[in-house]
Amino acid sequence: MKIEFGKHVSVSYTLTGYEAPENPEEEIELENIEETTPDRPFQFIFGVGQLITGFEKNIEGMEEGGSFDFTLSPAEAYGEYKEENVHYVPIPMSDLKQGGFPMEFCKVGSSLPLQNQNGEIMQSEITEVKEKEVICKIDFNAPLAGMTLHFVGKILEVRDATEADKIEYMKQMTGEVSCNCGGGCGGNCNGNCEGCQDGSCGEGSCGNCKDKK
Repeated sequence: MKIEFGKHVSVSYTLTGYEAPENPEEEIELENIEETTPDRPFQFIFGVGQLITGFEKNIEGMEEGGSFDFTLSPAEAYGEYKEENVHYVPIPMSDLKQGGFPMEFCKVGSSLPLQNQNGEIMQSEITEVKEKEVICKIDFNAPLAGMTLHFVGKILEVRDATEADKIEYMKQMTGEVSCNCGGGCGGNCNGNCEGCQDGSCGEGSCGNCKDKK
């Protein structure tokens, strides 16, 4: 059975990547990003928006047992890193105390969850601590934006998606359950899953899970 629209697929892979150095003569620093295993594979329904475009394009038509080895440019993966997607927000100390934030963690480098006007939680990083306020950095770039990604892996299973698979997929997209990433940098859940919210979504940096800690 080949990978095509609507099929349920399980894969294992290792993922490495790098950011292009500002100076072309500098040596590229290769980063080990993630590894999924046969006992904890990345599972998805093909063609319904769970994958980044470049990943999907490279495995389409493959069969169970097949191996893949491909490289994605930033444009094929999570796009270029854009400074305009980084914002700095002042938060009054009084608001932190009123909200019950542990003041011993009020220091540069600490994570601070913030809530936007829609009630959504966003993770920020404290970059400056002043007498009456802290300055928080909110980065709306995807965690792997600007990186060239190299996937090496194997197709573990290809089968028809069951009704249970489809229901699970809908729950993942609405955030009712954790995604089946097992890591899942091929995934595209956009932070809409419990695993992305609590940081348990795999052992590596989960693809487009923007809210992952």
